[in-house]
Amino acid sequence: MLESATETFTAPAAPSLPTSPLAAHAEEVFEATSPYDGDGFRNHCRRLFLFTEMLLAREGTPLARDLAYAIAMCHDLGIVSRGDTGRTYLERSRSLFAREMAGFKLSAAQDVVDECLVYNHRLLPVPNLSPQADAFRRAVQIEHTHGLLRFGLPKAPVAAVFAAYPRDNFDRVLLDFTWRTLRHEPLTLVSGIFF
Repeated sequence: MLESATETFTAPAAPSLPTSPLAAHAEEVFEATSPYDGDGFRNHCRRLFLFTEMLLAREGTPLARDLAYAIAMCHDLGIVSRGDTGRTYLERSRSLFAREMAGFKLSAAQDVVDECLVYNHRLLPVPNLSPQADAFRRAVQIEHTHGLLRFGLPKAPVAAVFAAYPRDNFDRVLLDFTWRTLRHEPLTLVSGIFF
């Protein structure tokens, strides 16, 4: 029987998060944009960051910690943002990130940042995707399978992230995400998530 990482571990302390000006601004953008109460959506973004960071470290792929955190905090905001453009919520997340982070010097090429934001929900591998964006893509799968998929990461550290940043009301948030997507952009399910 498969056992998810969320069922077997209680973490003693929350893994650390970046505190740079870029990371702090990403937190502010998240707070100003997210319409949801509770910690579910915020913790989802933090888990995504930590899983991405683990994959990047395991594979020796460089990406500044604060930039990875900013990307994670903004990666789903296009679903709820009304002031950003793009055919899909993934493209609107990229638009929001570009607008909000314009005053910061980013430590990665713009195309890498864009790929992290636009391809993170792809279930299937994307040819020629940067290793940074592929780490985000796989981190999303770790998150949404509750740690059943780990892509070579040990079970205990993955479980520690789930324990430190619990789901809270994230199932309700996911239900709202699904409703918004089906109502406003149903083709994103086939052109953006699967392909």
